[in-house]
Amino acid sequence: MPSSSDRKRLEVPTHLYDQLVEIAVDEDRTVASVVQEILSAGLAAYEPALQSDREIARFTASARAALSYAREETIPLNHNYIGTEHILLGLLRAEDGIAAQVLTTLGVDLDRCREFIGFMIGRGRGVASAVEHRRFVPRARKTLRLAMEEAERADAAFVGTEHLLLALIRVDDGMAAKILGSLSVLGAVRKETLQVMRQFGDNAARVTAV
Repeated sequence: MPSSSDRKRLEVPTHLYDQLVEIAVDEDRTVASVVQEILSAGLAAYEPALQSDREIARFTASARAALSYAREETIPLNHNYIGTEHILLGLLRAEDGIAAQVLTTLGVDLDRCREFIGFMIGRGRGVASAVEHRRFVPRARKTLRLAMEEAERADAAFVGTEHLLLALIRVDDGMAAKILGSLSVLGAVRKETLQVMRQFGDNAARVTAV
């Protein structure tokens, strides 16, 4: 591929390059255009591995309940996916979690968030997939990974709802962050969450995970 400011060198095994050349010749195209098309299609379909069952076991009961509620929240919206907005709703429904406490203190209301989602995204069209088959979208999966990172940063034994909330606001291009921004509380979430965590001894997630 020609060198330019928006391109980087990509090395592939010889046998794969030969196949790319064959496709390009057969279709009277450049190898670069073939690679771009294949990469675009592959990235669009790519689904990073979600946390394994062993890793999910590191989530507190409240955090796991929030993720279960997030899945349930897709039903009335007829959404075939679980996004950051559904995780936000799940955190609000997990009322025994620190995240719900923080959000309530900041005036974030469950019904109002649902209204925001309905207005900004709307209901899904067509026949929705079975609830158990609805998967976390990339931003939601990123949220779970960042939540684990937040727990490690806090030296916490388990991942709690507070870590999920801290992760949500780090995914600033996610719908949850946009909703919190629209409610004018996005900037206050981290400060309030850390303050509550300190009240619980700087390690709010060190609780029984059953």
